Amino acid sequence: MRGHTFPTAAVVVATLTCAFFAHAAPKSAQRPGEKACREAANGLVSLLDAKLDDTANYRATFAAVVETCGPAAPPAKRKVPPPNREICHDLAAALVDIIEDGKMNTPAFVKARTSFAETCPPR
Repeated sequence: MRGHTFPTAAVVVATLTCAFFAHAAPKSAQRPGEKACREAANGLVSLLDAKLDDTANYRATFAAVVETCGPAAPPAKRKVPPPNREICHDLAAALVDIIEDGKMNTPAFVKARTSFAETCPPR
């Protein structure tokens, strides 16, 4: 019975290690496609229109768009003091427009995404 403990433990450790490295993979790993990002960006527009930018749903959708859509880039820095949030709808709509134009993997998208992330973080 003792001989089976080591192989089982080794498999568990190997599986956990692989899972960790797969999760912590570099940002160059495969990222969501245009459809998923367009839906998430449209979700941001809807949440902003409903003034729900202080909800868990907004936080999760914001993170999905900012951290996974388009080319990888350094994290955006929040502006201090926070800018006027009235422009957040327009910034989120601009993300949707860029995606719909087929330009999600361009510097223009990264610039728009960064501007959105700096201006409209979850409250």
